[in-house]
Amino acid sequence: MTPNPSAGEAVAAASRASTRRAVVLVAHGTANERGRQVVLDLVAAVHNRRPELDVTDAYVDVQEPRVADVVAQLAPRYDEVVVVPLLFCGGYHVRVDVAKAVDAWPNARSTGALGPSRRIADLLVQRLTEAGVERRDPVVMAAAGSSRLEAAADARAQARLLAEAWGAEVDVAFGSAGTPAVPDAVNANRDRPGARVAVASLLLGEGHFSEKLRRSGADIVTQPLGAAPEVVEQILARLDEA
Repeated sequence: MTPNPSAGEAVAAASRASTRRAVVLVAHGTANERGRQVVLDLVAAVHNRRPELDVTDAYVDVQEPRVADVVAQLAPRYDEVVVVPLLFCGGYHVRVDVAKAVDAWPNARSTGALGPSRRIADLLVQRLTEAGVERRDPVVMAAAGSSRLEAAADARAQARLLAEAWGAEVDVAFGSAGTPAVPDAVNANRDRPGARVAVASLLLGEGHFSEKLRRSGADIVTQPLGAAPEVVEQILARLDEA
């Protein structure tokens, strides 16, 4: 039997239904078709969970439409426009590109990045387990990287959460614009005889950065997080916090 919603949940649901809200899921953008499909799958999944919302996609690089253009199209037509960055760290794209897009409209706002989050840490553990990584294997969590110090701090916080969930030490490295670089972190963990160095990919989908990780020299590279239920739940959590 489905439990009856609490009074608070009922009020929140009624409020969402009475307000015309548009949700924009903003990804980095990629030329990789599988990476592009992940974003479309997330749009469909969020709309399925919240059918009262109009959900669409936008991008900050590589792909169109760009987030500023999408917000400009939606803001005059909706009571609220909420932008959710499909990024795991609060770097330049979150704090500059997305911020500029919503600051131009009084009824638009953005949520924080998807991480750091225990939910994402649990999903990373799942990916490590699926890849056959063992607790004795050194693990490097690889984030995309950013020129913003806040993004590096978010990545390190996510690595700490992963270490807690995994039950073993986890290093952090960056695909670009951060140190250590992933190949350097992999090489630094080569001193354990018989152990395999694993890279836990803090990436949404396939693309430029996932290809770089596969060339990092690691013995194991986990699959991107994709449109997993945990990612959908994290998006919904950010929406509820907005």
